[in-house]
Amino acid sequence: MKHLLQRQSLGVLLLGVLVLTTSSSWSVDAGAAPQAVSVVTIDGPAAATASAQRLGVLPPDNFPMEVSPRCYVLNNFGDDRSGGRSHAGVDILASLGQDIYAMADGTVTVQTFAGASNATLSGNLLRVTHTNAGGTYTTYGHLSAFAPGITKGSVVRKGQLLGYVGDTGNPGPGNYHLHYEIHPKGGAAIDPLPTLLPVPAGCTIYW
Repeated sequence: MKHLLQRQSLGVLLLGVLVLTTSSSWSVDAGAAPQAVSVVTIDGPAAATASAQRLGVLPPDNFPMEVSPRCYVLNNFGDDRSGGRSHAGVDILASLGQDIYAMADGTVTVQTFAGASNATLSGNLLRVTHTNAGGTYTTYGHLSAFAPGITKGSVVRKGQLLGYVGDTGNPGPGNYHLHYEIHPKGGAAIDPLPTLLPVPAGCTIYW
């Protein structure tokens, strides 16, 4: 029976609050008392040129998934699988739709889609080949969906949103988790768990 190791943070994450202020026009009568107001005149119609962006959750450092509301890391690299296979990664149990992030700068070199003949095990899957790393790549499997704009050939940055936790492929309905692999220099998979330590506060490891 594997025992539970709870890692607790010693610090508190402080989230900044973005405050948007909107200027209003003020009219001042000639005989009115002076006001401590700066009046700015804009020639021509005002237009918003920057697109609005949703304030997202800051990705955990060196971890491929948002940890809330659920994060259980299984120490199951090398476990036996059907057909004589061994498990080539670790599984991180989560809730449907939790964000999945790129672990390094790179390029999406493989993308499979749930229901395709090459995705019976993996379901929706991405492989990201790391930039200037001799062919090292990481794999993210069983996604419920890919992030908008992510496709084979996409250039991504570390911490960029890749997709969302799901149960596609062979996990079984409701067994929501991220299957995560790392292949140094494009070779055989290694146990990725040591590269994820210490796991973020809020995650639990089952050894």
